[in-house]
Amino acid sequence: MEEKERILEFAEEKFFREGFYKTSMDEIASGMGISKKTIYKYFESKDQLLNSIVEVFTRRISIEIESIIKSDRHAIEKIIGLTQTLKKILIKISDRWLNDIRVHRPSVWKTIEEFRTRMIARNISIVFSQGISEGYIIDVPPSIVITVFVSSVRAIINPEFIMNNSISALQAVEYTFKILFNGILTEAGREAYNKIVSQKGQV
Repeated sequence: MEEKERILEFAEEKFFREGFYKTSMDEIASGMGISKKTIYKYFESKDQLLNSIVEVFTRRISIEIESIIKSDRHAIEKIIGLTQTLKKILIKISDRWLNDIRVHRPSVWKTIEEFRTRMIARNISIVFSQGISEGYIIDVPPSIVITVFVSSVRAIINPEFIMNNSISALQAVEYTFKILFNGILTEAGREAYNKIVSQKGQV
């Protein structure tokens, strides 16, 4: 792995685990056993390092989600795959990191918000259209379902809501998706969903 990639990987884990605002470049350099000068060779500032991390991370998520969407699995399997991907991301990211970015770097938080809104709108539309044609999802206008999903994610899987209600981002995802799925799945869809969940354990 190249030096720049190692710096990005280490800083990403540290920011996600401990938060961005109070993590210094000195701590990153010390943790990696390198000089700050080496970090500044690739990144002019901590903000530039943060922006690069967000760019690489969102690109990685996009690739993973795209592979799920383009697979030949049925809609319920894709929905569960997307849910598991989101939960895997949130297990890695601390609530402190999310709130840090929202409070101290609102422009970066806006970028993240716009990214997840685009990803939800584009991919949920594809999966729901497939699910309707397969008989797993109730036949309602996809635009309504997408708006409900986007609004729920933005309002609930949100640092401010999470901090004010003393729940984790992971719990927020589990509760939100459980409520939404129960509302959109047909009887056949619920049977398929419950069958996969019982085989894989809790989703």
